[in-house]
Parts: sequence; C-alpha cells; structure tokens
Amino acid sequence: MSGAETRDIDERDVSVDTFVERNVGYFAPIFERIQRGKLPLWHLNIWAVLVPWGWAAARGAWLLFWVSLAIDLVALVCLMQVVKFTPLLAQAQADASANTTLIARYSGWITTYGWIGSLLFVGGRLWMGSTANRWYFNQYSRWRIDQSVPHGVDVKRAVLGVLVIALIAPLTIYRATQLRLDERACFNQIRAAEGVDVLLPRYGAESVPALLTAMDAKVDQANAGLAKLEALDALTDDQKSERSALRKTVRDLGRSRGLVTNYQNISARDRFDCFTIDDFPTLARLDPPEDVTYRRVPDPDAAGATKVLREVKDPVEGRKVTIFTYSAESIDISINYLRAQYATAFDAMTNVLRQSLIRVEVAFMQTPWPVVAFLFIALSWAFAGNGTTVFVASSLAFLALFELWQIAMQTMALVVVSTAVCVLIGLPIGIWMAKNKLFRWITEPVLDVMQTIPSLSYLVPAVAFFGISQPPAVLATVIFAMPPMIKLTALGILQVPETTKEAALAFGASNRQLLRKVELPMAIPSIMAGLNQTIMLALSMATISAFIGAEGLGAIVTSALGDAQAGKGLLAGIAIALVAMMIDRILKGIRNAFSRI
Repeated sequence: MSGAETRDIDERDVSVDTFVERNVGYFAPIFERIQRGKLPLWHLNIWAVLVPWGWAAARGAWLLFWVSLAIDLVALVCLMQVVKFTPLLAQAQADASANTTLIARYSGWITTYGWIGSLLFVGGRLWMGSTANRWYFNQYSRWRIDQSVPHGVDVKRAVLGVLVIALIAPLTIYRATQLRLDERACFNQIRAAEGVDVLLPRYGAESVPALLTAMDAKVDQANAGLAKLEALDALTDDQKSERSALRKTVRDLGRSRGLVTNYQNISARDRFDCFTIDDFPTLARLDPPEDVTYRRVPDPDAAGATKVLREVKDPVEGRKVTIFTYSAESIDISINYLRAQYATAFDAMTNVLRQSLIRVEVAFMQTPWPVVAFLFIALSWAFAGNGTTVFVASSLAFLALFELWQIAMQTMALVVVSTAVCVLIGLPIGIWMAKNKLFRWITEPVLDVMQTIPSLSYLVPAVAFFGISQPPAVLATVIFAMPPMIKLTALGILQVPETTKEAALAFGASNRQLLRKVELPMAIPSIMAGLNQTIMLALSMATISAFIGAEGLGAIVTSALGDAQAGKGLLAGIAIALVAMMIDRILKGIRNAFSRI
C-alpha cells in the first residue's frame, strides 16, 4: 500500500469506526479500496466463506443472510438426494429382476444431484465470500443516510439468525432424505387412533396393552364356547344361531385386534413424519353433522301450497370427518334447507339475476408447516407493520385449521412460477417499450386487448396447443398476468424526471448506466405496483386454470361446482381471498419501503 493510500486511510471518515464497531482495521482499508474501485473480485471475506449466514446475521446484512441460507439449503438438499437414492440403487442392483431403466434413473439422479449440490456449495461459498464486503459497504452507505440501518455486531441478531436456521434447515434437510410418504399412511394412523379410542371404553381398558389382554380374553372365551358347540353331534336351531353369533364375534374381535396391533406398531418416526413433513397435521376429527335431506311436497292442508319435509338418515358408525368437511357439510345442510323453505323467493331472485346478467353480458361482452408460515409472518412484520402481521397469521391459521395448507401451497407454487416468468419476460419488454417509441406505439393497443379479453378465453388456445395439464395452465396464467408488469415498468421509467436524466448524462453516465443506476431505481415503486397486479391476476387465473388440470384451491372450487357442494366451494373461495389479501398487503408494505429509500 502506498504512502498516499495510508494517509487517506488515516484521514478516513470516523463513521466507519462507528458503523463497523469490530474489526475496524480490516474493514476500513477494504471500504477505501471498494470506494476507489480497487478491490479485486477474488478477495474473500473468510468469515463469509465459512459461515456466511452467521456473519450476515451478526452484521445485520439480512438480504445476504437469506441468499446464503437459500444457496446452502439448496446445495444440501441436492446432496441429501444422493444419500437418499444411493441405498435404493444398491438394492436395485442386488435384485436380479430389477428394472434396468430404474437402475439407470437412480444412477443419473445420484450423479446429477451430486454435481449440482457440490458446485452450489463450493461455488456459493466462494461467491458469498467475494461479495460479502461489497454488500456490507452498500449497507454502510445506506446507514450514513438512514441511521436506523443495522450496524455493528449484535449478539441478538446472531441469535435470531441461529433460531431462523434451526427452524428452517433441519426439517428441510430431513425431508430431503425421506421418500414420499404413502398417501394413506397418515390417514391410517388417524383411523387407527380413532378405533382404539372407541375400543378402550368398550372393554374397560385404560391402555393399549390392557385392551389387547381384554380382547384376547374375549377371543378365548368365544373360542371355548364355539369348541363346545362344535363338539356336539347334533345342534338345535338355537345352538346353530349361537354358533353363528360366536363365529361372528371371533371375526370381529380379530379385525379389532388387528386394528389395535397396527396402532401399537406405529413407530415414533412414522408419527413424526406425518406431523412435520407430510401435509399440515390434522388438528381434530369430529362426528359429522346429521345427514339431512330437505324436499318440498304438496301440502294437503292448504290448497296450492307446499311444505318442507326433513328426512334424517342414520349416521355411519365410526365415521369421523375433518373440520373442513364438517363445516362444508353443515353449510350444505343449511343451504338445502333455505332452498327448500324459500324456493319461491329464490326462484324469483334467480330469474331477476339471470335477466340482469344477460343484459350486463350484452353491455360488456365486447368490452373486454413450520418453515413457510414463518416467512410470510416475517415479511409482513418487517415491511407491513403489526396489524398486517396479525392478519397474515390469522389467514395462515385459517388455512391450517381447515386443512387447506398443502392445497394452498400448490396454488402458491403455480403463482410463483407464473410470476417469475412474467418478470423475466415482462421487465425487459417494459424497458424496451419505454425506450422505443415505435415499439411502444405497437405494444400499447396489444396490451389493452390482452387485458380486455375474458380470462377464460386464454384457456382455449392453451388446451388446443398443449392439452390438459399443468404447463398450459402456467402458460395461460403468464399471458393473462403479464400486461401489468410490462405497462407499469414502462410507465415507471417514463415518469423519471428529464432533469434527473440530464444531470446523470452531464456527469458522464452512459445509456446503460443511466438505465441501471438512475431510471430503474427511481421506477422501483411503479415496478413493484406492476408486480403486485401481476401476482393478483396470476392468482385469479391459477384458480380458473383448474378447469384444464391445474391443482390447488381452484381444483376444489371446480370440483365443488361440478358436484354442487356449496360448502366446500365457499370455504375454498374464502381461502383464495385470504391468500390474495396476504400477498397484496405484504407487497404494499414492500413497495412503501422502497418508496421511502
């Protein structure tokens, strides 16, 4: 280091000492070299290479924390696939009758996942080590403007980072080592537990071993009586009936004992897997509501009048239902009663609505578990305030309580993939549209037509070209949801003041620097608004795309529509609305945060 550089470091801004607090002797010259553009790309922060997420959490560099944690998790998940498939490959190779295609598939997976995991782990650590100091310098630059930006080394932040990792990493890595659970394994556990709960009071037992002992005693007693009867040369009709009853008792006891034995054999690992890595665990199973049928018949006591008959069917013995099914069936019963009781009024209202709908159509037809919940709550708390955090937590609790969690995640996956494609394609098109007047003149009417065409119309060409499955659903969602991303990106860039752009050009900025360092940062609020609208449209289209095979909450809605199950459709609709409002509130908070920068 030259004498001039040493003199500059000695005369540096003392705010570096205040911001860094620890290891000032290391960071001060690093910041000086970054500011002068002399820090080489291969310079590594050793702590960021060894424990990037720990270093980032302690220093308050939360974006680097999440990026490093995501890279490490993806790498470890890939490596765990090697651990999972290696014994399966050995087992298949040892079996002479094994399918050679299966062996080749396992071998390919092991090789692919092994390379991807290794490259991600090593390359990710080197990348994080080389960029950590630059990220920290950017944080220092923001801190000089806004003193609320985290600075120094805080033990509380480090502990918080450890807690986040402890909540996310172990379950995620463990899940990557496990094969897919049997679809009915967890349900069979629940049914076995319910059966044991019914049998315990029936036999006066307080534990499963005591129940088995009591049932064995009953079996021995029935077998003894059966042996006496079969030893007789001739049986009377009463004795034959008694023999048949004893045989039936032995069969029933055998089935019940098998149920209890299966319950006893459920391992702690199986229970843990069903509770954590399967769908959200079942919180309660209830006796279903009465199976009621309402129908209208002529009333003999009043000429021309009708009355409602209530027919109640006997309940199915041992049937238990989830909270979602119980609520859905209760809603069905209530709606059936109202439709039967007030049929005339409903018919009149239906006719009015039908006629109104026809007129509106004429007027407007041509005028066109434990890891995900935490992320939603953390985002809402960080960007949207306490009120939104409570709302997001309540909405997630609704999805969990009604056992719609996994299905809602399927919808979220479709929305995330579609939104990512919209951003990757829509952002460059929006930039080009803002920079090129001719392209903007051509694109604007096309986007207007795309936003005017009814959403269901996008399903027709998707099915015609790609059939019925998930990919055409994603394609239809992308086409329908992309216009706001393009238009608002272009609008945000066009709204950048000309004086600001002229000042940047006067200081020697190139067109690429003008776009990257001036126009795009100032257009972020508008771009975030476009992203918000894109996600909302993608969510609505993902629901409608269930008609062509998309899974998720929309599938429940379409299924309920086909089977006239109003309860399920209503509950799934509420879930879709809550998901949409959660995303909207969180993105609005993020947009406001960017607007303040």
